[in-house]
Amino acid sequence: MKIHEYQAKAILKKFDVAVPRGRLACSAVEAGEAARELGGTAWVVKAQIHAGGRGKGGGVRLCSTVQEVISVSEAMIGMNLITHQTGPGGKEVEKVYVEEGCDIARELYLALLLDRKVGRLSFVSSSEGGVDIEAVADTAPDKIFREIIDPAFGMVPDHARNLAFGLGLNGPHIVDAEKFIGGIYKAF
Repeated sequence: MKIHEYQAKAILKKFDVAVPRGRLACSAVEAGEAARELGGTAWVVKAQIHAGGRGKGGGVRLCSTVQEVISVSEAMIGMNLITHQTGPGGKEVEKVYVEEGCDIARELYLALLLDRKVGRLSFVSSSEGGVDIEAVADTAPDKIFREIIDPAFGMVPDHARNLAFGLGLNGPHIVDAEKFIGGIYKAF
C-alpha cells in the first residue's frame, strides 16, 4: 500500500500517536493559508511523493516566514523531484504538506515493517536519526535495534520498553515512548 506522509499522519493521529499539526496544499496560495492557519514562526514544506530521500532531493524545506512558505511551495509544486528511490526519472510533485515547525533536541528513527527475512512484523529503531538510516545500517549496524513481533502474542509491553531503552531514552520518556510505539502498532 502506498500512502503519502499526510495520509499516514492522519491515520497515526486516530491512534493517539503525537504528530505535528499540518495541512495539505495543492498550490502556493493554499500553502500560505496553511502556514497562517497553523501559526507560529517556523514551518516545514514537504513534497508529497511516494518515495523516500525527499529531504536530500530538495523536497523538504524549513521556512521562517509565510512568504517563504509561499515561495518554496511555488517552486516545489510542479517540480520533478529526484531521490535515490525515484530513479533518474524522478516524480512530479503535485502537492505539499505544510507542517508546524518544532524544536528538535534529538533525532531518532523508528519504523514498523514486515521483515521479509523472518516473515514477521518488526520494529526497527536507531538513536542515530533517520535521514541516513541506510548508511547507519551499512557503517554501524550495532546502532540498529530490532524487536520482532510474534504473531501468536502480538506486541507486548516489553517490546516498547526494549525499543525505548535501545533508543537511549530514560525516565518519563520511557512512558511516552511506550504510548507512541503502542499507537503505531495499533495503527498498523
